[in-house]
Amino acid sequence: MKVGTDGVLLGAWAAVRPQDRRMLDIGTGTGLIALMLAQRAPEAHVTGVDIDDVGQARENAAASPWSGRVAFAQCPVQEFETPEPFDLIVSNPPFFVDSLTCPDGGRTAARHAVHLPFGDLRDAVLRLLAPGGRFAVILPTAEAERFLAVCAGRLALVRRTDVRTTPRRPAKRALMEFVRAASPADRPAAPPADCSADRPADPPADCSAAVPEVSELVVGTGEHECYTPEYRALTRDFYLKF
Repeated sequence: MKVGTDGVLLGAWAAVRPQDRRMLDIGTGTGLIALMLAQRAPEAHVTGVDIDDVGQARENAAASPWSGRVAFAQCPVQEFETPEPFDLIVSNPPFFVDSLTCPDGGRTAARHAVHLPFGDLRDAVLRLLAPGGRFAVILPTAEAERFLAVCAGRLALVRRTDVRTTPRRPAKRALMEFVRAASPADRPAAPPADCSADRPADPPADCSAAVPEVSELVVGTGEHECYTPEYRALTRDFYLKF
C-alpha cells in the first residue's frame, strides 16, 4: 500500500500538541504518516512499526529532511517494546473483518484485520500510550462503529470527523481521536447531595463520559478531480513540503 487519501487525511488531521515529543505510527507501511508527523512536529521523534518489511519506509525517510527524527521497526505491534511511552499514537490499520481476503498476501495484511484485530490494536495503544496521550485512527464508518464498541470503557472518544468523498455521498471514513478512559477508581467522588437545592448535584468530571467534538469533512466537490477548499486547507502543508 503506497500513498492514499486515508493516510494523508490522518497525517494532516491528527492533533499535534507542542508538548508531544514521542510519536508512534502503527502499521506504518511506506512511512507516509510518520513523515507527515515529523514534518508537523519539528521537536518530535517518530517511530513507525509494521509487521511487514519497512525497507521502503526507511528509504523514504532517508530521502526526506526529517531522517534524523524518524525510525522504523519491523515487528508486530503486539510484541513491540519501548523504554518510554508515546505522547501521540496514530494508525491507519487493516480494517476489513468479514470480507473476502485478497489472493495477494501483502494486500491482505494491509487491508484485513487478520494480524491486527481491533482488540489487539486497543490493547497495544493502552500499553504504549503515555498518561495524557492521544490516539488517532482512521476507519471506514462501519468498522469505526465496531472499533468504538471494542474500546468502550477503555479508550474514550474525544474528537471525530466523518469524511464524505462528495457532498451527495454518505460518509465513507471516520477520523477518531481517543484518550485513555478514566477508571472508576480515578474518577472523583460525587459531592454530597444538597437537600436544600432544587436541582441535583453536578456530576463529576469524567473524560470518558464527555461529549466528543464531532465535525464533517467533504473531500471532493463532485466535479472531476476538484477538491473542496476545506480539504485543500487541511492537507496544504503536506502537498507543498513533502
